[in-house]
Parts: sequence; C-alpha cells; structure tokens
Amino acid sequence: MHPDFEPLQPLRRTNDKSSQLNLQTPNVKKESKNPVFARKNSFQYINEFKQNKEMHNKNNLLNHLANALSRNVDTNNKNNIENYRPEYVVDWKLEKNEITGLEQWRNEGNIELNEELIEECKKMTLQQAINCNKFYKKKIWFYEDIISKNIDIEKENPILVINRKNILEESYNQFMTTRELNLRRPIQIHFVDEVAHDTGGVYREWYNCLYKEIFNEKNKLFRENPNKAVKRNTYLIYPYFPGQKLEYFEFFGKLIGKAILDNVNLNNYLNRVVVKYLINQKVTLDDIKYYDSELYNSLVSIKNNDVEQTEGLSDIKFVWNLRNFDNQLETVELIENGFNINITNNNKDKFIERVIYMETFKNYKDQIDAIQKGIFDLIGDIIIKIFNVDEFIIMLTGQLEIDLDDWKNNTIYKGHYNEDHEVIKNFWAVLKSLKQEDLQTFLEFCTGSSHPPIDGFASLKGINHKIQKFTIEPQIPSYLSNDKNKKEFKLIEAKTCFNRILLPEYKNKEEMKKSINIIIKTGVGFFGLE
Repeated sequence: MHPDFEPLQPLRRTNDKSSQLNLQTPNVKKESKNPVFARKNSFQYINEFKQNKEMHNKNNLLNHLANALSRNVDTNNKNNIENYRPEYVVDWKLEKNEITGLEQWRNEGNIELNEELIEECKKMTLQQAINCNKFYKKKIWFYEDIISKNIDIEKENPILVINRKNILEESYNQFMTTRELNLRRPIQIHFVDEVAHDTGGVYREWYNCLYKEIFNEKNKLFRENPNKAVKRNTYLIYPYFPGQKLEYFEFFGKLIGKAILDNVNLNNYLNRVVVKYLINQKVTLDDIKYYDSELYNSLVSIKNNDVEQTEGLSDIKFVWNLRNFDNQLETVELIENGFNINITNNNKDKFIERVIYMETFKNYKDQIDAIQKGIFDLIGDIIIKIFNVDEFIIMLTGQLEIDLDDWKNNTIYKGHYNEDHEVIKNFWAVLKSLKQEDLQTFLEFCTGSSHPPIDGFASLKGINHKIQKFTIEPQIPSYLSNDKNKKEFKLIEAKTCFNRILLPEYKNKEEMKKSINIIIKTGVGFFGLE
C-alpha cells in the first residue's frame, strides 16, 4: 500500500439497474469547483492537481494518482512495445462445420513463443507472410513488423481524462488530437470524479463502454443486422445521410488499430461483409447469407435457374429498389439504361454483382474509406494485405467462445485456495453450468473484457499490458464490514487491472451460484484498488 494515502472503502455497485459505480472514499467532501479537464500530457495533468492544493489535500487518492502518473515515463521504449508478445500462440485452423456448413476456428494446440520462432517469422518477406498457411506465424510477423517500426516512439504515455456521461464525444476529441505516434504507446484512462487508478482495468472498461456507445443506434454510426438466420448478432454501418459525421468513422478505425496493437477485443461483431470491404476483398454471393438471408435466397434463385424460361424472373430489368437516407424505397438503375434491359442467362451474373454492390457498398463507401484511414494512420495498411477475412475477424474479436478448460488450466490460486479446495470446485462447477453469454458477462466482470485473448487465457494481460493470469484468492471478511457481528451476504470482489477476484468462502454451491448470478444479472459486485 502506498504510504501517502489511507485505506479505501470497498468500491461497490449500487442496486440501481443503471449499474453506475457508487464510489466511497473516507473523509472526502465533494468539491464545489473541479478543474476543467481537457486533453493534456501527464505533466500538465499532474501540475493541475498540484496547483489545486485544496483538492489535493482533501483527497489523498488523487495525490497517489498524480504520483503514479508522474512515473508514467518509460525510458525503454522498445521493451515497452515488446510487452505485446504473449507467452505462447495458438495454432488456429479454419475448418468447415459438418452440421452448419459454416467455417469455424479449431485450436490445434499451443506453440511456445520462443526466440527461435520469432526470428524465423521475422525473416519472412511480405510476400512470404501473405502466402504463409500458418495464421500464428503471420500474426507473429505482423507484430514484429510493428515493433521494428516503433522503436523511436515518444517516451510519454498519453492520458485521457473522460467524463462517463459524454464518453463518445470526449473520447473522440482527445483521441483524435493525440499524435498517432503517441497513440501506439499504452494509454491511461481517468474517469472524471472517479478514484480508480488505471493500471489496465480502467482502460479495458473504457474500451467496452465506448464500444457500447459507438454501436448504440441512436448515434447513427452502426445498426444491428436484422438477419435472424445468422446465429451471432452482427453490426452493419448506418447508411449515409446528409450531416453524418464521417470523422467518427475515422475515430473508430483508429480504435480498431489501437485495439489490435493492445490485444483488446471488440465485443461487438462487425458483419462479415463490412470486414471484407475494410480489407479490400471482394464481397461474393456466398457472403450475402451473413448479410441478408432473403436477399441471398432471391439472388441464389436467379443464379441457379434459367431466368429466360422461369416465370417471374424473365421480366426482371437491370433496376433495383434501394432505400435512401429517408428510408424510402427508390428505384435505381444497376447499369446505364437499366430500365430497358432484361436479365438473361448471359448477364445474370452481372446483375447479381451489381445488386450486391448497390445493397452493401453504394451508401457505405465514404464510411468504409474513413474507417480504413483511421486503421492505416495508426498501424499501416500491411494488416489488410496479409490477413484474410476470417483471420482479420479473429484479430478483432479474439476467441469467439470461452474455453472453460483453458480458463481453468491458466488460473493461479493464492492463500489457502487450491484446485482441490471445495470452494474452488464449486466455483468451476457453477461456471460450467452457464451459457456462453453469461460466461462472457462474468469474464467481463473479472477482467474488463468479455472475450479471451486470441492466444487463450495464458496470454491474458493485466497491469501495464503485461501477462497477468487469472487469479483467485480468499476474500478477507473484515474487508467488507467493520462489524464482525453483522450478517451480510458477501459478493465476489474483482480487481480487473490484475485479472484477480477475491472469492468469499461460500458454504455450498447454491451460495456460489447465487453470488455469480447476481453479478451476471445486475452487475452488482465489489471493485477494489491496489
């Protein structure tokens, strides 16, 4: 514990459904005048705290934060970037599911990331990396290429000071006014009027909250794909309309680049069609089944039938009904003089190609260009050259499903807990009974991210982006209450910066299940600082 500040009360969520943190610190009165937070480098930020002596003296935690931020200068830039390397990489193989007919990733085993493997990958040329059939080798080559180009990164880590109530606009303003060179360094987040010191967990929470706001349809940036034929919900770009803020799409592109750098997962899935355009790959008829099942079936019918002899198809012209920015149907020509040209067996492939273009790209081109610009500004365009659409998607989202055995095998126990302890057995038994969606919610509570890293739980990162495995340790009863006689149902406490939970010694599996279900359904839990 830092010698300059007092022990903190537990940080706990209220029972309010809004799940906003109710932060409690001892002997701290609310300030009538708070400093105005704009984007500043860490030295300006610290000086502002020091100049405001009244606030500085009343809240020792802010003093601790300022001291911590003053140590935010890393004199060894290259080593800082090399912290992106995981302990091992997963040998992923893409194969077709015999039941669904869709391609999916299968874990072929773990490959130790040693210097010999790194040197082997670094020696590959760009063309060799493109042609490589091992995804993990391409990924190693990509990250080593980034490292080699960023040795001279500025020494100071950027700090963003964000108000939760205006997270999208404030994040945009500060992120977009920070140099790309500096954005490649680890970012620290400070939420206004909150006491948490960011050593990794607050950063991941910021990403999650920001993504939720970006994908909120009220902001008219993305919309949920209504295609119910697809098992997993995906998001499409909101159609262009006059006044749409294209610069926010560039901001989103930079967030994607930063997330790939930091191995932070995108919790909302971009539709496969959108991803293909982002990496300059042609969208085919087969991709449309992920986009719109009704459109896909209509186009397949045209492709597989003799359109000249089939009733209802022979009269189709080279025109299409397309919704404009007012959501009104507008008939447009697919080619010049399309109103006067019928589809035939010879030109139906051209018709299908033009329909796909109109439906999936015409009203989204500017947004896609803006997202690409943001990605390229931060990490360059090599990423779209070496990865195919499935590889790019897993780079964005990490592992799509939680492997509970992998989670369990990469867990550290502290205190008197061990894998044979009855409390620990009940913990894993309850998690095993959960659906994937609930597992993801609980994982987000524990680590700040709802998906495992692309290379599994052994590469889970915590404080200062270093490898920090999931840890379970006993919860000290006195930490929750000073009244030893008070009967209170204890909840699990999560320290997301350290991927650690403090687990009470529940008497049985029912109590364990009750606590975990409270966290999943309401977000109620305890959050501590170290």
